[in-house]
Amino acid sequence: MNSPSPQTLDSLALRAQPFRYYMRKHPRAFLTGVGSLLLTNGFDVLTPLVLMMGIDAVTEKDPKKLLMSIGFYAFIMTGVMIFRYGWRVFFGKFHHTVAEDLRNRIFSKLTELGPSFYQRSPVGQLMSLLTNDVNTFRSAIGGGMVTLIDSISLLLITLPLMIWISWDWTWKTLVFIPFVPFVMKRLERLIHEYYRIEQDRLAELSGRAQEIVSGVRVIKSFAQEENQLASFNEISRRYEHSCNRVALVDAAFGPTFRSAMILGTVALLWFGTPEVMRGAMTLGSFVAFFEYVKRLVWPMSAIGLSASMIEQGRASFDRIGELLATETDIPDTGVHTIENFQTLELKNLTFRYPSSVSDVLCDVNLTIRAGETIGIVGPVGAGKTTLLQLICRLHPAPAGTVLINGVDVADIKRDSFTKTVSYVTQDVFLFSESIGENVALGIPAFPGIEPVAEAARLVNIDDEIQRIPNRYDALLGERGVNLSGGQKQRLTIARAVIRQSSLVMLDDSLSAVDGTTERAITNELRHEATRRTVVLVSHRLATLKHADRIVVMNRGRIEAIGSHDELVRTCATYRRINELQTSAAQDATAEMYGYYFSGFDEPPGMMLFEERAIGGSPFQFSTTAVEAF
Repeated sequence: MNSPSPQTLDSLALRAQPFRYYMRKHPRAFLTGVGSLLLTNGFDVLTPLVLMMGIDAVTEKDPKKLLMSIGFYAFIMTGVMIFRYGWRVFFGKFHHTVAEDLRNRIFSKLTELGPSFYQRSPVGQLMSLLTNDVNTFRSAIGGGMVTLIDSISLLLITLPLMIWISWDWTWKTLVFIPFVPFVMKRLERLIHEYYRIEQDRLAELSGRAQEIVSGVRVIKSFAQEENQLASFNEISRRYEHSCNRVALVDAAFGPTFRSAMILGTVALLWFGTPEVMRGAMTLGSFVAFFEYVKRLVWPMSAIGLSASMIEQGRASFDRIGELLATETDIPDTGVHTIENFQTLELKNLTFRYPSSVSDVLCDVNLTIRAGETIGIVGPVGAGKTTLLQLICRLHPAPAGTVLINGVDVADIKRDSFTKTVSYVTQDVFLFSESIGENVALGIPAFPGIEPVAEAARLVNIDDEIQRIPNRYDALLGERGVNLSGGQKQRLTIARAVIRQSSLVMLDDSLSAVDGTTERAITNELRHEATRRTVVLVSHRLATLKHADRIVVMNRGRIEAIGSHDELVRTCATYRRINELQTSAAQDATAEMYGYYFSGFDEPPGMMLFEERAIGGSPFQFSTTAVEAF
């Protein structure tokens, strides 16, 4: 049996004892901070004694003793300032380092998990983990731990000094303290439970807000502002209710301790004043003891505050720990590398999603050789996208069903696999970066403008970029909002082109461009056939006509494979698609000429000019509205 890897043991140690784990991982910052804090408290608790010395010196009319007490006070306060600065610097470094490590772990885990995880995990909840939960844990291991150590150390130093001044006064003022821990334990349990609920509600609220902002155009187009507002308000009210429950319990910590200390202060005034009046105790002793009683209010209250913060941090880490413990269904366990792509084989590939009751793909067999251009077509729901995602290891394929160069894709190292295969999805996503940086996304280091421009020329978008102010340095809006759909698609294809992957798969990635542009791009890719193998999913048969082979899929199976002419003769599904598209093209052409002979200089919609803003400047682009099949 294989022993766990060091990474696995490290992760287990973190999830088991997160506070202890980080204290051991960053001992220098933590211990230096603790040492500075203890020295701060050590100096600070001496000030009541110096005050006692000064008051007694005044009472006894002893100038030498008074001068000495003033000197001691100046020395002590200097020490307090120096060491207080020290513990704040080192503890600040400690908890921010912890937060950075935790954020990196979460982000790394998110990059490991497959699409199935994201299908069941709202984006808003994941964002809440990276922001709110990490910050709550940071506050717990930083401010919470500081407060706890501070309060405990003050108690341990102050109580002996109180006993030294008067044992009788000490026990009478602290007689109510033993009852506090019982209340504390109950409050801590409630805090943990309620704060976990609060964070869940916050994640729900964040997810809903993210959906509304992302889909605001759809909401406005269907006039659903009021309905969405009502839904958001309901979620917001639930979050408010959970926050109020936490605040209600949290507010009980301070009064619980303060009530015990207030009763102790009353006891001191009741029992201590007569002794001072009789001369049994000096006035300085009474003032110093009273100062210590007042100072105990903070540590006793702080224990409750720190306990609340730590419990909140534990509740947040429970959520983080659940994510870190999530196992990916596509682990990187490969040992082989791909030197030169030769073949892609699908052998009896059958696949079903975990939530599905039937197979999405059934007994798919296909061999693709280096340099081929393979077209894939079929009705909606035929399994085309699922097939490409299985090839790209976005879902776990059954063993021995997807092979590259005769090796199961699960046995190929992920780095080697991703260098060989590029996949352009239907869902276009661009980052709020420059055009050049978006194109070069898959390159470890920015290669310069020339390679980026060459990739853009290959996908027929360089001319449009050249008309934009700042060209490849122009910044895109969120998700490329200031580009047309066709422009965004072509930029994502340029990402695959610039990587020079041996196998390029386009999953209906040119649906938003006109047929002429689509065919120009696919022809350019075919000219690169000596370097690239292209798998092209498209609903336009005119684009697939010149593929080496066309695969027709229907209901998760391969119905037929062949050239365009062969499939028109032999495959009913392909023939039906061809007839529909041919008829549609003829109708569109007739409509175009109808507009022309009605007196239009140019058919409306034939050439569309729009202004979009990139980097604050308008530019023009054009798309052909009618395709010639």
